Amino acid sequence: MSASAEREAQEKAVSGLKILYEVAKALNSSVDLKEAYARVLSVLSQPKGMKRGGFLFLNAESSEWEMGGAQGLSAEEMKRRKEYFGSGVVQRILEKGQMAAVIEGGDSIWFHDGKAKTVPKRLSTSFLCAPVKIEGAITGILGVDHFYEDPVAVTEDFNLLGEVCALIAEAMSTRKAMAVENRALLEENWSFRKELETLGRTVPKARRRISLTEILEERIARVVAEMKVDPRSNGRLYEDMLKAVERTLLTSALEKTKHVQLKTARFLGINRNTLRRKIKELGIMAKEK
Repeated sequence: MSASAEREAQEKAVSGLKILYEVAKALNSSVDLKEAYARVLSVLSQPKGMKRGGFLFLNAESSEWEMGGAQGLSAEEMKRRKEYFGSGVVQRILEKGQMAAVIEGGDSIWFHDGKAKTVPKRLSTSFLCAPVKIEGAITGILGVDHFYEDPVAVTEDFNLLGEVCALIAEAMSTRKAMAVENRALLEENWSFRKELETLGRTVPKARRRISLTEILEERIARVVAEMKVDPRSNGRLYEDMLKAVERTLLTSALEKTKHVQLKTARFLGINRNTLRRKIKELGIMAKEK
């Protein structure tokens, strides 16, 4: 390989890594992946030569294919939704489970299995499509008109397209795991509330429930009453009391949730980053899980 060819290959590799880095940032920019898909397409269109592209994803609740985002597509093409890659293209990709080149607007499809010696010409391809798979099941399809220009073979486009799809699949898996955990937490919270309601019904009505405010007022009033007041000193009672209460609350909540900080933050009703900052500020020995 000549020096110029080697330099060109290195520049292409670096460019590809930058693209994947920006795609990963776009996917992590929002909890709602629907917002992130459009940003991914925008990333792909800026440094590369992509002019048109779109992403379809399978809605797990309705089992219907939905438009996740589009770049450079007309209003009419948007109306066609899942058919804008070409008639029957989505179904063919679902059947084969492979990346494909859509030829002449969908008149024919060439599947990329990594073994074919001949590849379609770039000018004849309308879209290059790749499936997004999670545990072998296709959950999305990403299509672009191209990344590179001639004389680069379309297999180079497929290589980058496949890596982008792998990042999307990872983001989908992460959001799916988060959704499962959120549902488990909601169910746990609902169960806890039912237990409290049951407990409340079993306590004799003559015993009035004491609120958290009343408990704190009684305890703090007792502590303050037992203290001596020195008018000559600048005390730190206010600051020390707040820290003591806050430290006790956080320590107890961490122990209750077995030091799972995400559960602790939700139990307390604060942001996870806020919890971490407070743990560090108060010097609490937390066992992150």
